[in-house]
Parts: sequence; structure tokens; C-alpha cells
Amino acid sequence: MAVSSMLKVQLLGHDSIREELKRRLRDFGVVEITEPEPAGDEAVDEPEGIAEISRKVDKLAGAISFLENYIESPSLWEKLNGTAIHAESRQIRELAGSFSVDKAWSRSTGLSDRIRELENSRDRSRELVSHLAPWRGLGCPLEKLETESFSVQLWTFPSGAAEGLKDIGDKFEISHLQKVSEGEGRIHLAVITPAEEDPELTEALKKEGGISDSFEDLKGTPDEIIDSELESIKRSQKEIERVERKAEELAADIMEKLYLLADYYREKLALAELESSLYRTETVFMMEGWVRELDRKKLENRILQDFTDVEIAFRKPKKGENPPVHLDNGSLVEPNEFVMTLYGNPSYRELDPTPFFAPFFILFFAMCLTDAGYGAALSIVSALILIRFKPSGGAGKLLKLLLTGGIVTTVVGILAGGIFGISLGSVPAFKRLVLIDPIKEPMKMLYLSFFLGIVHILFGMGIKMVRKFQEGMAADAIFDNLFWMIFLIFLAPLGFAGILDGDVPPHIMLYSKWGALVMAAAIFLTGGRKKESFLMKILGGVAGFYDIVGYFGDVLSYARLLALGLATSAIAMAVNDIAGMVTGLPYYTGYFAMALVLAGGHLFNLAVNSLGGFVHSARLQYLEFFSKFFSGGGRQFKPFRSERRYSVIRDKE
Repeated sequence: MAVSSMLKVQLLGHDSIREELKRRLRDFGVVEITEPEPAGDEAVDEPEGIAEISRKVDKLAGAISFLENYIESPSLWEKLNGTAIHAESRQIRELAGSFSVDKAWSRSTGLSDRIRELENSRDRSRELVSHLAPWRGLGCPLEKLETESFSVQLWTFPSGAAEGLKDIGDKFEISHLQKVSEGEGRIHLAVITPAEEDPELTEALKKEGGISDSFEDLKGTPDEIIDSELESIKRSQKEIERVERKAEELAADIMEKLYLLADYYREKLALAELESSLYRTETVFMMEGWVRELDRKKLENRILQDFTDVEIAFRKPKKGENPPVHLDNGSLVEPNEFVMTLYGNPSYRELDPTPFFAPFFILFFAMCLTDAGYGAALSIVSALILIRFKPSGGAGKLLKLLLTGGIVTTVVGILAGGIFGISLGSVPAFKRLVLIDPIKEPMKMLYLSFFLGIVHILFGMGIKMVRKFQEGMAADAIFDNLFWMIFLIFLAPLGFAGILDGDVPPHIMLYSKWGALVMAAAIFLTGGRKKESFLMKILGGVAGFYDIVGYFGDVLSYARLLALGLATSAIAMAVNDIAGMVTGLPYYTGYFAMALVLAGGHLFNLAVNSLGGFVHSARLQYLEFFSKFFSGGGRQFKPFRSERRYSVIRDKE
């Protein structure tokens, strides 16, 4: 249960087996290839043909991205069952030799460009129609709005300007204000004005909030232009549909081929790019990489069994090297790696915190739900998906985590007396099992949350202390960690009594007061020990006490366990109450409505609070636990392996 031990592996072989060895390493999938250390020769330049392969990969990706819009999307059931294409390597090589990637890309790009051109034309027409719509009924052609003596101006005003416009009409008697349309809070006017009144009238119209509309380069009346543009929209839409049918036909014809070739050329590109990580002479080559120590024997045996012209060597990481990180945990802890990797990876020489935070995360998640019914439903659904679809990777880890969380939530829910919002305290068979009812006894739940928070924080500090002892920093472990841990333990009863008004026996209060004073003095005397001057040592000791504010805030963060638990229970009870209210509907529709409310309401509550419980439980690990000992920054181990997206090879190349 730790970060996997890594070994540096070096492979030296005859150039004649180079390509075959690269393919075998890809199939093994246990070696992360790296740039070799300088060994006298220069690394080779970019392999010949890599640019051409990369170009094909990009063109295939572009064609797939466009044509995928014109194939029937797989259903959720099909996605869960897998929709990969199965083929033999020989068939794919033959396809690569006969299929023109350039032609497929050109055809798809041509269709894409044509559709985009037509859509732009259609959208421009729609915009023009929308712009001209208020001016329907204006019988004057737009290109003839001005003469030598008069001009017709088109203005838009807010509806509230009607009174002011009447005054303007009375003031400028020579001009004429003609309302063309009104709607959506606006008035659209055609203003006929002689040249001598134009500047003064324009200023008056602007003061009323008017905006002048201009339709340069348009010919014909608004009605004529709108009718023409509507016809253009119809033509564009028909042409778009025709081109899209061609895209559907093309997709049906070549989509499977594109998928197969995309995987083929992507793997070919990966093999070609691997060349840049090799050192070569005319006859030999050398490659380096990282491999887990657990995989050493497997890799060594298979390489030496398949290749006679290869030398393989392993060594431990040197000081200053930064090996990649692979977490190696047991089956119970491994699902929690999903939470760990969301935050980051530990550094190679750092402790893997996954097995340490795993019990806390699951317990906190269960406390955020605190409902046995929700826990049972979550675990059953997760188990069914795992059994039926056997997901791997992050999805598999998440589902296993939810399965475990559901089981623990069921237990916590029984102890908290809730099942789908129904109190178990009223059921004689379960009454004895109920320890705390969060709804009736919220303070007890708050006390428990704070207690678990203190244990969680002290555990993190203890990990840091042990690590310092292991690194030979005994003084720092004692003065900076152990002293603070003891100090916080003595402060806990004082805080419980003084802040939360809890009941603490007098003798424990007495011991806590004296113990806290003694530890405060010890922290004060040792807090500035690394400072040079006496004054700085004193100031360092005083400043060290500021950390207590941070610890106080950390403990308060665990109140969210109570808050989310109460929210889950309260919403579940509200759903039940609403379901009971709708049963009074006539003609038995009430029972149907009740079923809908119960199913929809509890499903919504389970989904939202499961997400909230996951997020906040993870937050408590990241901010309150990891901050006590974890630095992170590790680089994930990424072995060179086949990463096909669309296809599965039935045989080996």
C-alpha cells in the first residue's frame, strides 16, 4: 500500500529488431519510455515520414469530427456495452494501402465548408428579415429615401416617447412623423423632413431616445426585400438538407474505415515518435524508460525469450531523478485512488496518503447522507453496473467507491434512525439500533462531527511526525508536531465546555487546563529555536501561537458533516410530506402522483446529496488532512501502450 518502486530500464539491441521491439513494448504496456541520458551519440532527428503520418492523423480526426454529426449516435446501453469495431491487423493494413485519407478528408471538408457557407447565408438573411420586419408597410423603396429637397429617415423610439414625439410633430410643422409599426416596447417612425429642418429635428429626436436606422445598399421596399430574403432562406435550408444527406451517405460509407485508420495511424505515429527517444548508430540502438519493480521479471523474461539480440539492464533511481508515480494499493483501498488523483499524485519518495484517508472519506460520505434507504439504493445500483458492465479505469474505481460508500451509509443510516426520510425510532425492531437522530438531536451530531474532525487532524499531524522521525528530524518531529498534538488534545475538553457548553467532569477540566498551560510554555520556548538572535527566538515563539487560529478553523469545517446530513434528512421528509398531500387528488390520480413524487423526489435527493457528500468529504481530505503532511507534485506513470479509441484488434501484428 504505497507508491510503487520504480526501476530505470535500459535496452540495447541490434537495429534490425528495433521496429519489432517497439511493437512488443507497446503490447506489454509496462514501460514508460524516456529520453536517454547523454551517451556520446546525438539523438536522431525527427524520423522520416513522421510529418506525413501526423498529417493523416489530423485529417482523419477532422473528417471524423464532422461526419460523426451525421451518424446515429449509440444509445446509452450500447455505450455501456461497448461499441468498438473488431478487425484483424492484416485487414487494417490492407485498408491503409487502398484507402485515400486525402480524398476522404477533401470530401468531408468540402461538405463542411458548403454547409457552413449556406448556414452563414441563411443566418444573414434571417438577421436582415428581423431587422426589416418593423418597417413592413413602408411603401417607399429604401434606395429612394432621399431627394434634393426632402429625406425620409427611419427612427426607433421606446414606447414611452409617444407624448414627446407628438410635441416634436407640433413644433416642426413642415416635417411629418409617420408611425410605421409599434410592438415589443418600441415605436418605429418614418420621419419626412426638409433639408433645412434636418439638423435641429435630428437633435430633438435623439433627446427623446430615438435611434436612427440605416439600410444602405438595399434596394426595393422592405416588403419586397423581406419576401426575397424569405425565399432565399428556404432555398438555403433546402440546399443545407441536400448537402447533409450527402454527408449522411458519406458517413455511412466510410465512417467505419475512418475509425479503423484513425487508430492505425495514431499507433503508427506513436511508434514513429518513439524514435526521437532512441540513441542509434548504424547497427545498434538504445532506449531507456521506467518500469515498476513488480513488472521487472515479467518484462525481462518476455524480452529475452522473444529477442536474442537484446541486452536489458535495470537500476534503482539515482539521487535527483524524478521517477513517475504509480499507486499500488489493495482492492479495498484502490477505489479511493479516484479521490487521490483528483487532487494530484504524491511525489515518488513521499508517502501515499490513500490508505490513510480512505476510512475517513467513506465515513464522512456516509454521514453526509445518513439515510439507510439511500445507502442501500446507491450500493445496489453501483453493484449492478459493476457486475453487468465491468467498467475499468476511473469509472470502475468511482463505482466501487460508491458501492462501499453505499454500504457504510446504510449502516450509518440505521444508527442515525433514517430510511427514505422515515424515522426508525418509531419502529420497535430498529429503535434499539438508533444512536443519534440528527433531526431531534443535532447538537449530538455536531459534537460527533467535531470529535471526528479532531481525530482526523491529529492523525494527519501524526503522519507528518512519523515521517520526520524516519528522515532523522527527531527534534522537529517532537517540537513542531508532537507538542502541538498534545496541546490540541488538552484544548479539546476546554473548547467543548467553554464554546459548545458541553458537560466535562471537573477533574478532566483541571488536568486539561494545566496540561494546556504546560504545552503552551513548551511551544513558546521551542517555537523560535531556529532563529539566530534572542529577540527573534522570543518573537518566533509568540508567532507560533497564531497556528491555533488555523486549527480552530479546520475543526469548524467539520460542521459541514452535520449540515449535509440534516439537509438530506430534511429533504427526504419533505418529499414524503408532499407525497402524502397529493394522495387526496380525485379518481385515484393521487396515488399515481404520490408515486411520481416519491420516486422523483428521493432520486433527486439521492443524486444531489451524493454529489454534495462526495465533494465535501473530498474537500475535508484536501484542505484539512493533506495540509498537515502532504506535498504532492508527482508525475503519473504513463507506460507506452496501445490506446485505441474506436477499434479492437483480434490478432497480434
